[in-house]
Amino acid sequence: MAADSSHQGNALPFRQLRLRPKTLFQTQAGNDAQPLEWQFCAAIEGRGLMLAPMPGQRMPALKPGASYRVQGFTGQYDFSFDTALLGLFDAPFAYALMSYPDEVNARLVRQALRVRTLLPAQLLSTAAAAATAQTSSILDLSLAGALIETLHPAGELGGAVRLSFVVDVDGEKAQINAEALICHRRELTGPARERIGLSFRALPKQERLLLSLYLHTLAADLDS
Repeated sequence: MAADSSHQGNALPFRQLRLRPKTLFQTQAGNDAQPLEWQFCAAIEGRGLMLAPMPGQRMPALKPGASYRVQGFTGQYDFSFDTALLGLFDAPFAYALMSYPDEVNARLVRQALRVRTLLPAQLLSTAAAAATAQTSSILDLSLAGALIETLHPAGELGGAVRLSFVVDVDGEKAQINAEALICHRRELTGPARERIGLSFRALPKQERLLLSLYLHTLAADLDS
């Protein structure tokens, strides 16, 4: 998710974000309110944004007309904007309709687009000799790093970890083993878990090629 909304950015047209379905949004009604997480579904230009609760979560009790600060991360842009809740709907699925922002405050974070995915992985902290690998999920991925969700703390900022996962390249399974550093981390509740951002160290040439092919194929499928 996005960093503190106080970061400095540039005003961009909302459509320039080129948001993909299932992009994670975070809404907050005020500085003291509990942030809520959503999945972006669709935008109707000039009319509204459709946001769905995260899988397994119920629609929260919200009041139409209330104002919200929205934050998110596209893989390239860390963005935020102000909006208002227009209404709650349960067909064709449960979603909240938010007012459409003509402009957003956006900061270019990286040139390489991360692709949203959901891959099982094994995460091992290399800081402790007796550490045990834990099952985790890769939420988005690029040649430069990944966003990981775990049930247990994986280490401190700057700590070294090893991430292992399998990708499908042209119908063949390929194992990727990446050494990485923890560049940011955030604890979540309901249920308790942690999200960490990883920055890959130099990947072996063969694994970098396989990962590049996998990302290219996945991005093409999402755009089709």
